[in-house]
Amino acid sequence: MANHHITVNAGECERILPFRFTCDIIYSTMTRKKLDRLRRELAAARKKPQKAGDLEHLASMAGRTTYSGGKHPMWMTEFFPHRPFPIPYHGGEVSPRVRKVVLDHLEADAAAWEEVLAAREPKRPRKSNGE
Repeated sequence: MANHHITVNAGECERILPFRFTCDIIYSTMTRKKLDRLRRELAAARKKPQKAGDLEHLASMAGRTTYSGGKHPMWMTEFFPHRPFPIPYHGGEVSPRVRKVVLDHLEADAAAWEEVLAAREPKRPRKSNGE
């Protein structure tokens, strides 16, 4: 089974994506397999209560990092023009509203990664009927 790693030069980022994109190690190591796993885990997280640590793990899988700001650490991405968000850590499960907001942000990140991978993956020739 082939492992599809995506690598890119800084100039290629500007041609492929209409927004500022920082080419970094996470960009070159995000694969279709990792993205599919992230999507599966996001879908599963919507179905049951989550602890802050679970949501933080999903945020790091999506390529987000923390920086301190306000009462809670903010999870930000340098790869896409998406807003940072906090994940409150009060012990126990996070509220359903917080869970929904965090998962909505992470699904937007996954959709953006999908566009990046689709633009970078080699086009496979279509088989024509009878030719």
